[in-house]
Amino acid sequence: MIVRIMSRGTSFKGCAAYLTHDPEAQTDERVAWTHTLNLANDHVPSAVDEMLWTARNAELLKQEAGIRAGGRTTENAVKHLSLNWSPEDNPTREHMIETSEEFLRHMKWQEHQALLVAHDDKAHPHVHVMLNVVHPESGLRLDDNFERRRAQAWARDYEQEQGRVYCEQRLKNPEERESAPPRNMWLVFQENEKEFAQAEKSLRQHEPILVDEQKNQKNAEWNFLKEIQRTERTDFFSQGKLKFSQLRLSIYHEVREEFRDRWADFYAAGRNGTESETLATLKAELIADQKAVLEARRDEACAELRESRDERYRELLTDQREIRADLRSRQEAGLDNALFLQEVGDRNAGNTTTGGFREAADQVGIPQASTAWGADAATMADRPENDGPSLKSGSAADDIGVRVGFGVGSFLDSLFCDLVGPGPKPYQPEPAEANLLRAAADETLKQQQQREREADEEWRERQRSPYGE
Repeated sequence: MIVRIMSRGTSFKGCAAYLTHDPEAQTDERVAWTHTLNLANDHVPSAVDEMLWTARNAELLKQEAGIRAGGRTTENAVKHLSLNWSPEDNPTREHMIETSEEFLRHMKWQEHQALLVAHDDKAHPHVHVMLNVVHPESGLRLDDNFERRRAQAWARDYEQEQGRVYCEQRLKNPEERESAPPRNMWLVFQENEKEFAQAEKSLRQHEPILVDEQKNQKNAEWNFLKEIQRTERTDFFSQGKLKFSQLRLSIYHEVREEFRDRWADFYAAGRNGTESETLATLKAELIADQKAVLEARRDEACAELRESRDERYRELLTDQREIRADLRSRQEAGLDNALFLQEVGDRNAGNTTTGGFREAADQVGIPQASTAWGADAATMADRPENDGPSLKSGSAADDIGVRVGFGVGSFLDSLFCDLVGPGPKPYQPEPAEANLLRAAADETLKQQQQREREADEEWRERQRSPYGE
């Protein structure tokens, strides 16, 4: 479980419009369902108006509750947060609502007005919560002191209750957790991060364009394989920003540890009464030396990461070409490719989503660390206060339906059924040589699948938490 708390805003209508529509569009295909808490309306625009008027009448609510008016006016009354499950989880709507209510109770925000909006546009299930900072009866502002630390404690307890811990950092005492780099460290890496992102973008622009295979008579199989490999390349690039964040954090801790003794000597000199001018000189020399080491280490590590990413992408493309060649050979031999394609899809599904979620969860456990994974990359900004197209609330929005997005495996399974067909093809007589080749290939495939299942089970046993199932 990852809890993301975004910066507070001023526009309920702007935030609701962002949550109940697709990015930069007036459609609402990504909205799975909506739900309201402590509101008289389930209809989203009406609920938003109710929250808006509650915030505007905070002082009147205080007077009616017998609370002395005055104090600082609440300027940013819109709180936006999200609860994010692992891609391998498949929570029901009821479970997501119940979990959201439990989170709000833990934070002591359960009496505040809230709009829940679930999206299904990501591989991981997640629900957004738009919360009114102003209490609907007392007019008082909610308590958000140490909110991120409190949210991390709740997420830790939730994972333990569910029997699967993704973020090991949360199990440590706060003083034992890795600290996040300070602002000056982020600035040192800012230019390198831009160069890395540009290189990743350039690399992605050279993705293979498959044309010749489409001339083959078995287009469904090629379409299925193309979708698998496209998903694999997408997952590769989605991990790039996280890799850079991990590199930055690693170098920060490494250099800080190397200079720890020198900084300790510097502070000891200050406590022992060393003259201020001497201390200033020592500090300037220390900062200059540390910066020189940091920049050299940074440039070397960034170059190695770039080289590693380029090499890994070349290996990925080579592997995909070999798989396409295998499929072409199997089709020429007249083999049934259903199991072959299913094995390729299962392998890719097992190598993508969960690992990225676990790494992102570890990043969240680091105090004030920036994560590269979340429910949405964009943060909520003030929008014009208009309702936009209306959206049915309190239901699954009827026309939304059940969509793919809760895991690569289910997506590939459904696509496979759509493209290849729900069952085996009728038997067609083949030459004896083809039958022998088919039997040998199928037996080899079964053995390979068994070995991979055993390897996957061994990996799960190693990764299973002490609160395992």
